[in-house]
Amino acid sequence: MLDENQLAEYCVQRDLTPAARQVIDQVRSARPSRRVKSGIKNVPCRFASQKMRCIIQAESHRNELPTIVGWEYDSNAFEFYDQPPRIKLTYRGSNGRRRAHLMTPDFFLLADDFTGWVECKTEEWLKARAAEGSTLYVPDGPGRWRCPPGEEYAASVGLAFRVRSSIETNWTAVRNAEFLSDYLVDGVPPATPEQIACAANLLGSQAWVLLKDLIEADPSLPADAIFTMIVHGQLYVDLARDLVTEPERTRVFRDANAARVYRANIESSQLPAVPDLQTVKVEQGVSLLWDGRLMRILNVGDNDIFIEDETRAIIPLQRKELNRLVRAGTIRGLPQDSTAQWVEAEQILRHTSPSGFDGALKRYYSLFPEKAGKGCAQLPAGKERALRKWRALYRRSAESTGSGLIGLLPRGHLRGNRQRKLDAEVIKIMNEVIDDLFAKSRKRTLVSCWGEVILRCGETYSAPSEKTFRREVRRRRGHDLTTAREGEKAAYDSEEFQWYLGRTGPRHGERPFEIAHIDHTELDIQFVGSRHGENLGKAWLTVMIDAFTRLILAWILSFEEPSYRSCMSVIRDCIRRHGRIAKTIVVDNGSEFDSTYFETLVARLASHKKSRPGGKPRYGSIVERHFGITNKSFVHNLLGNNQALQNPRRMSKTHDPRRLAVWTLPAFTDAFEGYLDRVYHEAEHSAIGMSPRQAMASGTALFGTREHTLIPYTPAFVVMCLPSTRDGTAKVQPGRGVKINTFYYWAEEFRNPAFVGKTVPVRYDPDDVSLAFAWLSDHWAPCHSEHAAEFQGRSEKEIRMATQELRARIKRNGERRAVNATLTASYLRSTDVTEKILTQQKRHRESVAAKDHDLQSMLGIPKPNPQPDAGKTAWTDLPNTFYGEFK
Repeated sequence: MLDENQLAEYCVQRDLTPAARQVIDQVRSARPSRRVKSGIKNVPCRFASQKMRCIIQAESHRNELPTIVGWEYDSNAFEFYDQPPRIKLTYRGSNGRRRAHLMTPDFFLLADDFTGWVECKTEEWLKARAAEGSTLYVPDGPGRWRCPPGEEYAASVGLAFRVRSSIETNWTAVRNAEFLSDYLVDGVPPATPEQIACAANLLGSQAWVLLKDLIEADPSLPADAIFTMIVHGQLYVDLARDLVTEPERTRVFRDANAARVYRANIESSQLPAVPDLQTVKVEQGVSLLWDGRLMRILNVGDNDIFIEDETRAIIPLQRKELNRLVRAGTIRGLPQDSTAQWVEAEQILRHTSPSGFDGALKRYYSLFPEKAGKGCAQLPAGKERALRKWRALYRRSAESTGSGLIGLLPRGHLRGNRQRKLDAEVIKIMNEVIDDLFAKSRKRTLVSCWGEVILRCGETYSAPSEKTFRREVRRRRGHDLTTAREGEKAAYDSEEFQWYLGRTGPRHGERPFEIAHIDHTELDIQFVGSRHGENLGKAWLTVMIDAFTRLILAWILSFEEPSYRSCMSVIRDCIRRHGRIAKTIVVDNGSEFDSTYFETLVARLASHKKSRPGGKPRYGSIVERHFGITNKSFVHNLLGNNQALQNPRRMSKTHDPRRLAVWTLPAFTDAFEGYLDRVYHEAEHSAIGMSPRQAMASGTALFGTREHTLIPYTPAFVVMCLPSTRDGTAKVQPGRGVKINTFYYWAEEFRNPAFVGKTVPVRYDPDDVSLAFAWLSDHWAPCHSEHAAEFQGRSEKEIRMATQELRARIKRNGERRAVNATLTASYLRSTDVTEKILTQQKRHRESVAAKDHDLQSMLGIPKPNPQPDAGKTAWTDLPNTFYGEFK
């Protein structure tokens, strides 16, 4: 970002007017005008910009997001702001009437050669508006668009307005920028002189080498060092053309001149001629055949070639991709004067049945018996008349289409009247009834709609039969009818799969820790308490899964319904296990993911958040598939699983999972950890062809360990991950401290009169009720629970498991009361006699390295001395409290 002096210098350099400077100051000081949300198809993103030191919103991850990525790593883009204050556009509509409306542009950009608003639109959307005669967006040459009303408003204040089409996105450059982003930040250790010398020796006298060969050549030259040298220009890769994530195809050059020589050599080489066909001329307006379909070259750019098919859909292709398809014979050229004939012949062959091929080959081998192989069918001798007819058909077809075989195809299926027998007006009436009545949310029956057709036909036309009307309905796409009658959600099952055949990037990322999904599921198993065995119901599982490797990065179990606390806890667990989180976190539209605490934590960790469209579960298919695998291969094989309750009318009392439940939360936690480590992470995954653990190891070796991005699991980080109360604050009460979720916490600083009666920000650990934190002027002060002595000597896992079980028991009682500290401490005393806690204590003492981190020890906080009665059985000290009438 620019400071005040740099901004003033920028305004002078750009010769901006005082009105323009006023608009810039307003944009810089204002918050975004709106919060972007996911619709039916778009995936919004909250991009953690290091350049802007804040979150920048993108409405779509396929349009606005690549624009942001380009500016983030463009040295000529100084500042960019999302959703700036609204501006008023005045223009004349297609009907000539004057119109005006308020508009929120996507971005406001301060760049070296541009200052003003930027509106991002897809090329398809802009073409559709132009076809409607819109005067708001008008074409300005191939791939360029203008907004005259926006330009008029911007000019009135001395600024500019630009429309950016999605066709301008260079996805290769964007994907490379995202991949190398970890090496573009400050603090990245440079390559050592030894590593630079090793790379030079490996290149030797060669001008270039494949990236994969360079990575695998010498263990002393890791991938991290190679990527660092590429970023710093010590090795050269054409990042606008070659993907670093395709090391088996990408060439690393000695310098930029070597890359230019290589490109010039490729571009000057001639394409091999396709036998019997004209070579492809890469010029605007030239026709070609792509897998039998007629295409036309619409525009030839410096890097990309845009091809238009018969449906007027635009397909962008890079030059090297076009060359590859031509060499493979997938794309073929045609003489301009024979295009129609070749297309006709190609279409006839593509739509010929197997029996038609048999008949044509029989006639062909009868005409040319010397070409017939063993077992090929031929016409019996003495059929000279048929042979003369076929020879004439062969000759005529060869002259007209260039292929005599086309003339030998049987034409029996074309006999008779192929036209529809119904009157055109009757067909029109049926379609009108389908559009006006059947394809509506009222969901009228098909029979009643057929009756309406009969009424409209009256005595003028012969009414169709019900069978004919049903056949007409079936001519429509089932997905379109379901959408019209039942809505988008109901039609989602029949929606076409989203194919990403371009170079916009794989859906699941290109390296480990690039994309991760977070989601929750209620485990399909009944739990019981550790002490009394009472039924506690089902628990929630929150999972973070790496999209590229399918490895489970982190997970937590809780009886509490999903909340922002669950999301922050799973991020904390991921940092504890791996020292990092994914660069992009994909979530659904649950309210817990829109929490300020969660979004702040993700942004502080320099990660971006994407939100899946509502009602589109296939966008989260990775984590949903994992939940299904977990239930099928693990949970449903345990005693007390919930399968019988899915059909309660057929369930016998002896098979009620609530009566058969034996699993406690601590026992299940250990078992689930073992299932992930020894089964799920070791089994081959069908989507990636290897186990998740192998995919993580190979991906890390090939794409770098990126150790400079590791996040230390420090007390400061732990505090950052802790949730707060509903208001985020608590009042310091004299002699008692702060009250957080019915627990009182005390710190020595509370003796200071300056804090007594003040409301201070607080944080608490949902898994350890013995410790909380309060922000006192300039630091987070640790605060102990009023019964902290009861938690002395307990590991974090013991406290977490006991707290979760206790909360589940109180929830089961159905009483609207909070957990108080006395009851919690007493419960912890009672668990000393249980086998699970004894086992955990033994493990805790014997394996310090394997235990969970003790936050108080990390902070160096002295633990309070145990109370004199700490060893007594707490159950005898419980007050006689009535919790409700027994029924």
